[in-house]
Amino acid sequence: MRGARSGHRRLASTLVLLLLVTLAAAGCAGVNRLREAQASFNEAAALENELRLEAGQQEGATIQAPLAQNTTVQNGYASALLSLERLEARDVARLKRDKLWGNVLALRALAQWKLGLLDQARDTAREVQQAGAEQVHPRDRALLLALPGLIKTDEAFAALARLPGEPSAVERAATLKNVQTLVADAGESIDRGRATIDAAHPVHVYLIQARLAALRNLQVAHERLGDGEARTLPREPRIEVQRQLKELKCHAERLGARPEIVTYWATRFTLAPDPGAC
Repeated sequence: MRGARSGHRRLASTLVLLLLVTLAAAGCAGVNRLREAQASFNEAAALENELRLEAGQQEGATIQAPLAQNTTVQNGYASALLSLERLEARDVARLKRDKLWGNVLALRALAQWKLGLLDQARDTAREVQQAGAEQVHPRDRALLLALPGLIKTDEAFAALARLPGEPSAVERAATLKNVQTLVADAGESIDRGRATIDAAHPVHVYLIQARLAALRNLQVAHERLGDGEARTLPREPRIEVQRQLKELKCHAERLGARPEIVTYWATRFTLAPDPGAC
């Protein structure tokens, strides 16, 4: 059990590691607030993902289910957001001078997303367009460009969760079409974020998994709502899953990550990565 939980923590650390940033040793109030926000967000993200992975392994469900009912997780994200909201004008000026403002925007938008403040998260992501290019590091820009896709993945899950126990034929067809549209839009946003960063950047590991989470929602939608052959994932999305699994495998091997990260997703889909060398 200890080894399994340790493995969960390693998998959960993907987003946490992406959000770490080297902060100036000489502390000012703004940098200290950013440190506080990062610490709170990282602890909440690690716990959320550990709980989600455990739930997914126990129930075989999509792991993109929001964990809003977990008070500890939500308090962590709220604490991160509160630290950032306490930044004063002089703190903002200092952070911009130190080229840390993009990190603030990324952290704020992700915390808002995790708290379900979706309109605010979108507004924060759009704020990047007004920030100078020197303020937004490639990793932060990629995450913020992908954020609309992360939100749409949650919306796809929510659409499935809202279904009654025995939906009518009209409800089944409408929900399946809605999920298909949301997942397609999510994939475009996530791919747009990935296209802005170097092929070797570790942020790909997180964004590939985000892509797989969206596709897993699509698979669940077909299983629950489709009729006949439509109860299985269609050919094109199935090919895309295998392609993403191979990309995840290649990035994980290059970064020295444990193979369980690929096994986990392959098991969720009951599909194997595309064959062949990376």
